[in-house]
Amino acid sequence: MTQGRELVVGSVILAALAVVVVGTLWLQGTNFGQTTTRVEVLVRDVGQLTEGNAVKFRGVPIGQVAEVAVEPGGNAVRLVLEIQGDQTFADDAAVLIAPESLFGDWQAEIVTQAGAPEFVFFAVPPAERMRDTLVVGGYAIPDISRLTAAADQISQNLRRLTDRFDRAFTEETADQIRLAIGNLEAISSDIRELIAQQATTFENVSVEVQRAASEIGASATQARITLERLDQTLSGGDVDSILVHIESATASIQRIANDLEGVDGTLARADSTFGAVQRIAARVEAGNGALGRLLTDSTLAIRLESAAAQLDSLLTDVKANPRRYINFSIF
Repeated sequence: MTQGRELVVGSVILAALAVVVVGTLWLQGTNFGQTTTRVEVLVRDVGQLTEGNAVKFRGVPIGQVAEVAVEPGGNAVRLVLEIQGDQTFADDAAVLIAPESLFGDWQAEIVTQAGAPEFVFFAVPPAERMRDTLVVGGYAIPDISRLTAAADQISQNLRRLTDRFDRAFTEETADQIRLAIGNLEAISSDIRELIAQQATTFENVSVEVQRAASEIGASATQARITLERLDQTLSGGDVDSILVHIESATASIQRIANDLEGVDGTLARADSTFGAVQRIAARVEAGNGALGRLLTDSTLAIRLESAAAQLDSLLTDVKANPRRYINFSIF
C-alpha cells in the first residue's frame, strides 16, 4: 500500500515537472521539430530590445530575438534572430527596432530599405554579406528617454538663446532700432523725392531732345531746298553768261587797244584801261567785290534769289490784302 502511494506521488511530480518544462519551452517560443532560419543584424544600438522579444514581418510575429551581443571594438551590436520556418527576404531587407507597445515592450520588424527611406540603416560590410547566414543592417528608433534628453538639451539651448537675446536687445538697443527705422523712413522719402525729380528732369530732357530733333529735321529740309535752288541757279546758265560777257568785254577792249596802238597817249590810256580791266577781272576771279562774290560765293546768289522770292510774295500779299498795308480814312 505504501509503495503504491509513493509510486502515484512520484508519477504526479514527474508529470508536473514535464508540464513545467514544456510550458517554459513553449513560452520561450521553442519549436519542436520545426525548421528555423537564422538572421543576423548589425545595428549601432538596440534601444531597450532584449533577448526573447518578438520578430515581426508585415506586423505578423514570425520569430524572436535569440541573442544580443556587442561587437568587438564596440562599433556595433549584433542581433541573432530565429525565424520560424524556411523564410526568404528581399535583397534590400533591413531590421527596424522600435517599441511594440506603450508598456516598454520592444520588437524587431523586418522591412525593406526602399519601403523606409527616412531611416539610415547600418551599412553591412562586404565581408559579412559573403557569409552563408543572412546579415542585414538595422536601425533603432530613439526611445522615450533619449527623446526626453534631446528635449532637455533643446530647452537648455532655448534658455541660453533667450538669455543672449535679453542681453542683446536692451532698452538702448530698442531706441537705436527705432531711430534706425526713422532714418530708413527719411531715406526712403528722400529717395522717392529724388526719383520724382529725376523723372521730371528726364521728361524735360525728352521734350528738349524731341524739339532738337524737329529743328534738325527742319534745318535738313531747308538745306535740301537751298541746295536745290543752288543747283537750279547753276544749271540756269547765269554764271556762264556773266563769264561770257566778261570775256566779250575783254576782247572788245583788246580790239580798241589794237586800234589805238599808233597813238602814244591813247595807247597809254588804253594800256592803263586794259590794266585796270585786268585788275578788275583778277579781283572778280579772286572773289573780291559784289561781282566776284556773285561768281565765287553761291550764297549771295541764293540770298538774292530768296530776296526776290520774298519781294514777290510781299507784292502778291499787298495785292491780295491792300488794307493790311494801306489804311486810308477821310475822317
